[in-house]
Amino acid sequence: MAAEAMREKRRRGERWIKHYCSDHDILLVGEGDFSFSLCLAMAFGSATNIVATSLDSYGRYIHTCIYIVSCDELIKKYKSARTNLAILEIMGASISHGVDATNMKFLPNLQRQKFHRIIFNFPHAGFHKREDHPLLIRMHRNLVRGFFRNARSMLWLNGEIHGSVQPMEN
Repeated sequence: MAAEAMREKRRRGERWIKHYCSDHDILLVGEGDFSFSLCLAMAFGSATNIVATSLDSYGRYIHTCIYIVSCDELIKKYKSARTNLAILEIMGASISHGVDATNMKFLPNLQRQKFHRIIFNFPHAGFHKREDHPLLIRMHRNLVRGFFRNARSMLWLNGEIHGSVQPMEN
């Protein structure tokens, strides 16, 4: 039976990169420059199974009383983001900006979706204080806690939540 399943997977063109498979529905949360999303897409040869999100705005404008302000926070922070996003869109990825990891399950474009893998690499609440400041530590904890509460309801039965954190410097 196992040999038959392996033959079927090869026939479908299933590709693996570590814990991620080209047949998985994958949600990437809090992407910075979208390089990790792009890496997966390139390894799979397609991004049709990838939903990549960022808290930062991109390609939107705010109309104020006096003038129009560009909200391209993403490009201001990450110069390579524009190219990475263009390639991801060509490869078929779904991309959303302005996504808060603590309430993402309520967004219309994510509300009814389920994923095999949900990935949040290097969650960070922002640079408001020193990294060891109690308020910032609490903000980080609340971010991660809110993410897990949201993500667990967005998983398929055998789905997994993956994350990585920056190692502490001495």
